[in-house]
Amino acid sequence: MPRHTPFAAALVLAGVAAATSGCLGFPDAEADPVRPAVTPSVSRSPAAPPAKDDVVAALTKLMSAQYTFHVVSNLPSEDDGKVDASGGFDHAGKIYEENVTITGGKYPGHIHRIVFDKDLYSRADEKDKWVHLDLARAKHPDYDGVDMENPTGLPQFTSGIVSATKTGPTSYKGLFDPMSGEGEFLPVGHPSIVAFYTKDVPFTMEVDAQGNVTAVHVEMEQTDKPAVVMDTTFANHGKPLATQRPAKNKTGEADDMYYR
Repeated sequence: MPRHTPFAAALVLAGVAAATSGCLGFPDAEADPVRPAVTPSVSRSPAAPPAKDDVVAALTKLMSAQYTFHVVSNLPSEDDGKVDASGGFDHAGKIYEENVTITGGKYPGHIHRIVFDKDLYSRADEKDKWVHLDLARAKHPDYDGVDMENPTGLPQFTSGIVSATKTGPTSYKGLFDPMSGEGEFLPVGHPSIVAFYTKDVPFTMEVDAQGNVTAVHVEMEQTDKPAVVMDTTFANHGKPLATQRPAKNKTGEADDMYYR
């Protein structure tokens, strides 16, 4: 079943935790069990088709370079609404940015996060002050921070590729197993959906003339509900990110509760 999980909460500024409920992010969406619309019908071959190697190589190249992304997707339940996320990642430079908005449904919200190595900056509204969290000191950095080895879900997607064929000079189609990784993060481009799914999922992928991945399209069928349709585009391959640290006069420190 695909289900929506809440994005990381915006951090709480020092000195204001007592005046809040302690959670400024998106509330938990109720798990919505969904069975696949049809049973698996594709038998896996132990020998990977040649196009699978090409797809995996292109995705591996993408993960190792700088890139920006934009993903748009509906979420598994109509109560969840839609997600629109954009940002960029520089693996070598340890820089990441995401700007995520959920519209419609019961849990609309927004989160903007920037990471420079061990420094996380977060805010829930573009008019708010940034909140700085030192991940090197945080008691639960895995919960409050960002997995800098997999901030966009690409490693899970890449490891889950089951088969692929080339459909044009720069286009591919294939199947992937959303249960192949530990986190099962989807859509590709931003980890906002955890997929518990018993069948392989179709995808299409586009590359440019240099072999850089430019688009991934994924559709997950659901029983008696619209399919979850995810479209992700990638750009600025190998170019330095425009992401900058927030100015000090626009930043406050996270509450001490994150360090104890």
